[in-house]
Amino acid sequence: MQLRRKLTLILLAILIFISAVAIYLINSTESKPTSTTSEKKPEVVEELTDNRPEIINFNHTSSDEKKNSVVSGDVELQLEAKDDNSISKVEFYSSNGDYLIGEKTEAPYTINWSTDPWVENGEQILKVVVYDSAGQKAEATKKVTVENKVEPEAEYKMVGYYAGWSSYSGFNVSSIDASKLTHINYAFANISDDGEIIVGDPASDYENFKQMLQLKKRHPNLKTMISVGGWTWSKNFSDAAASEDSRTKFAESVRRFILEYGFDGVDLDWEYPVSGGHPDNVNRPEDKRNYTLLLKKIRGILNDQEKKDGKEYLLTIAAGASESHAANMELSELHQYVDYIQLMTYDINGEWDELTGLNAPLYKDPKSMFHWQWSVKDGIDTYIASGVPSDKLVMGMPFYGRVFHEAIADNNGLYQAFNGGTSISYGKLAAEYVGKNGYERHWIEETQVPVLYDGNTFISYDDEESIAKKTDFLKKNDLGGAMMWELSQDPDRVLLNRIYIELRK
Repeated sequence: MQLRRKLTLILLAILIFISAVAIYLINSTESKPTSTTSEKKPEVVEELTDNRPEIINFNHTSSDEKKNSVVSGDVELQLEAKDDNSISKVEFYSSNGDYLIGEKTEAPYTINWSTDPWVENGEQILKVVVYDSAGQKAEATKKVTVENKVEPEAEYKMVGYYAGWSSYSGFNVSSIDASKLTHINYAFANISDDGEIIVGDPASDYENFKQMLQLKKRHPNLKTMISVGGWTWSKNFSDAAASEDSRTKFAESVRRFILEYGFDGVDLDWEYPVSGGHPDNVNRPEDKRNYTLLLKKIRGILNDQEKKDGKEYLLTIAAGASESHAANMELSELHQYVDYIQLMTYDINGEWDELTGLNAPLYKDPKSMFHWQWSVKDGIDTYIASGVPSDKLVMGMPFYGRVFHEAIADNNGLYQAFNGGTSISYGKLAAEYVGKNGYERHWIEETQVPVLYDGNTFISYDDEESIAKKTDFLKKNDLGGAMMWELSQDPDRVLLNRIYIELRK
């Protein structure tokens, strides 16, 4: 009995404890707010700010549409979208978003995607990204199958210079439309005081080199070249070419450089052997012979490397188009060591002259006021007459113009006195000058190039019409292709597209 009484008391104590805990929990729950404003706020904010752009339609049309989204040739990508805010930018990508085809900042949101002969056959995932002025974005993808008839092979070279400093203004390696290029020359590497090729601008070049490698992965037939020198960094060329030892040292450094950074070859832009160029340049009469020997040495070392790894390495030069530039090189011998010569058939006239003139006239003007005249045709003819095969000549085309201020109004400003000048990109000309702000375009029939004039400022430049004329000249004279200086100056690829289309006719 005593044991039973103890058990009863224990059970009673347990029940009392459980009841007390239950009462405490009930009171605690009732006194606590069920929710707070801060807890609800994220959900409300999400609802209020989810005003992303609405993609209505992402479509395409092909110049050679087949069936079930099988395309070839030129493909026009089209986007229809709307937004409560304004749409600030539309980006079009191929390779599942890895390659930027291009971007548009205003309607209509259409862009050309050239698949033939540059894009590999097979499935491609296209992506479009739409941004609004509030910083929100929306994306859409679609699949197409590329089915071109021929393997990528270009009859003409399409060589584009990419200036490393372009990345500072937002034109990155990813901005390049490599589908229309056979070669990209990265400008520039420098030459050290001890005669070796070195990185020109470490702050941008290393990252740009990595991006060039990524570009090559997406375009396996693309060749990338490191260009050495240019106007600013030709100071040490003469010393590097001066002796057998210095030539060997420089050539070996070139071999190491292209292997380390993944280039397909080297492009020498010596401005200029013997005379001319930057005031700080070293010039020697012996440069004429030494340049030939330098190219021979580099060619030999690259040939040795080819035997080691079974890969072809290219050697090219950029050269001035004037008669004096040609005379300062042994062109009849030199050309055998290079794959091709890029003629800088521009800067024929500029702000350094006493009169306004034409940057890159295709032909001479019989009405010119200059005592000395030159043209693109003269440059080409001079090199061919000097022994260079026509198919080794790549004709330079400028993606920029020359500006002359305070030009006298006679003859629409051409061949007149002026006061100062500069250069200007085609992209800026198209956006702010051509047909705008009082500028009138005039076509100079004799020279086959346009000019702009507003009564005060005279501008010589190239546009789609003159570029088409030059491309036709290139083809009729059996030249090797076109070189463009430089890609960032034509950000919307207007001139690049025109050259590409004309060369494929």
